Amino acid sequence: MDLSVVIVSYNVRAFLEQCLVSVERASSGLDLEVWVVDNNSVDGSVEMVRSRFPEVHLVANRDNVGFSVANNQAIRQSKGEHVLLLNPDTVVREDTFVKGLAHMKAHTEVGGMGVPMYDGTGQFLPESKRGVPTPWAAFCRMAGLHHLAPRSPKWNAYYAGHVAEDETAEIDILSGAFMWMRKKALDDVGLLDEQFFMYGEDIDLSWRLVQGGWRNHYLASTSIIHYKGESTKKGSLNYVLVFYRAMLLFAAKHFEGRQAKLFSWMIRLAIYGRAGLAIVRRLFSRWGELIQAAALSTVLLAGWLVLLDTDGSRQLTWQDVGWQAPVLLGIQWLAMWALGGYRETRNKRSLSGQLVSWMGASLLTWVVYGMWPEGWRFSRAGVLGLVAGHGLAHGFTMYRSWKRGGNPFHVRRVLVAAEDLEKMVDLLRRNEGERTRHHSVALWSKGPRPSDAPVLPFVPWVGGVDDLEEALQIHDADEVVFSGRDVSTDLMVQSLEMLGKRHIHCRIAWTDAGDVMSSGGASRPAFDSFSQGLHVPEVARTKRMFDVLTSLVVLLAVPVLWASGRARWGTAARKVLVGRWTWVRPGSLTSDRPWVLDLANDPEERSAQRKAFTHGRDYHWKKDLSVVVDALISHRAIISHGHH
Repeated sequence: MDLSVVIVSYNVRAFLEQCLVSVERASSGLDLEVWVVDNNSVDGSVEMVRSRFPEVHLVANRDNVGFSVANNQAIRQSKGEHVLLLNPDTVVREDTFVKGLAHMKAHTEVGGMGVPMYDGTGQFLPESKRGVPTPWAAFCRMAGLHHLAPRSPKWNAYYAGHVAEDETAEIDILSGAFMWMRKKALDDVGLLDEQFFMYGEDIDLSWRLVQGGWRNHYLASTSIIHYKGESTKKGSLNYVLVFYRAMLLFAAKHFEGRQAKLFSWMIRLAIYGRAGLAIVRRLFSRWGELIQAAALSTVLLAGWLVLLDTDGSRQLTWQDVGWQAPVLLGIQWLAMWALGGYRETRNKRSLSGQLVSWMGASLLTWVVYGMWPEGWRFSRAGVLGLVAGHGLAHGFTMYRSWKRGGNPFHVRRVLVAAEDLEKMVDLLRRNEGERTRHHSVALWSKGPRPSDAPVLPFVPWVGGVDDLEEALQIHDADEVVFSGRDVSTDLMVQSLEMLGKRHIHCRIAWTDAGDVMSSGGASRPAFDSFSQGLHVPEVARTKRMFDVLTSLVVLLAVPVLWASGRARWGTAARKVLVGRWTWVRPGSLTSDRPWVLDLANDPEERSAQRKAFTHGRDYHWKKDLSVVVDALISHRAIISHGHH
């Protein structure tokens, strides 16, 4: 047998399925076996392998035994002349195995081999080729000095800078994501060191191969996609600790004396530094927009107050303003946050939702200012500048965020498919909120498009796959979605570099599995995946804000409603205002509060049930408004539904 492919999986079912499909395609005409060792996943990985890939040898562990132990389990049972350790979050090209076997047979001195790896955005991963992590090499890597001279064997020894990305050459260290080894070499130097739970085991084994008299090669004639660290995010504190502990173990095992102590101190400093960086990064990823808007609005307010004071229209008492203005600004920020205005604007909130949040926060700020004693009210113009400045600051922050990530509610994409197009379009629409507008065009993936190709009314065919680059430019596309069934892995990998340079998002749609894969993982049409669902606290606060504002409007209109025989609206408004009721039924979610109006006249109809589900999973306050307005216009009777 030529080759044994070993894949260790842990809670990455969708990636594993995609990987196995690519392995199946690359296996055509070869004598090989595939092993999957699952470390007690709870995402259905084992069941998926058994049902979809019955020919795969499956080892289902009852505990997470770690990467090294799991790989060794399969290696000991494998029968191939070569062993390939492959990460589940990879996609191999159709020619990868053929070219790998040819290279190993032509170079019998080679014990291990790696290939160029690209992430889901088309960026080359420098860990595809590495040198021995000596203290100097590790220092240059941690300090970022390798960026100053990326081709230098001295300053970029960690990433083998002397070897070009497209150059087949000898290297020292392979990546465990794709680690091709000769079985005879493993018999000589031993298997993976099981002291390494995860990370570092590939460096250790690579170096033992070199010390054992074998050579490691970097084969540039083929390549793979590696989504990189989906089961353990690289920016997480857990990753930092696990990775650098592995480096300490490697240093203790392979270095001696002063060199080992120096390496140990460097690693410990790196742990503290990266841990602090991970905390700051997490802080900014969650609250970055709040911090930016707060800083900018503070600057705008200070400038406005100075302008008011210097033009002579109002002499400000700075001792009082010094504490009053920050208090009011803090109220504005907190209210905006409470109403969901700072919740990842580029992906989660519409423009109208942002506007409602700002208006609610500004109203609260004015109410608090109006309740202050007369002696505290430093300047109405100052408060007006405060809320206006905050609005400008938040709008600027939101604009930058949307410009970076694109408008999440208007997607321009190119679909590359053939017979699978209709199912792809349906899958994409099921995975996205109903408010998302799509502008899609399609490219035929299999040569000239036949006359009986499926035709969709809103997704026109505009050419073939050879026209991809031009189609992206003409249609100003944000992303490309490849059909996993219709498009070869070779074509996807070849396209990645061009897409990466254009900053165009790339995804792969697997219609038979219901997954749309990208660097962020699988997008599935599950209820929990809908970021605008009423189960999200910030969205629930938006609904509560709608209830409060609507109740105030209704109470102001009570005389008119009473005159028209709808006095019960006033009673309902009072109960909604104090939080005992809600105006409109919260979709298909259970509620601990009664609701005044249902979404439809007959909630038992199938159409009403579908409407209730979409209302709960993709909420927008306009939907509630349409129900209330419809009830007012139609003189629909209101009653209290739900719990009493």
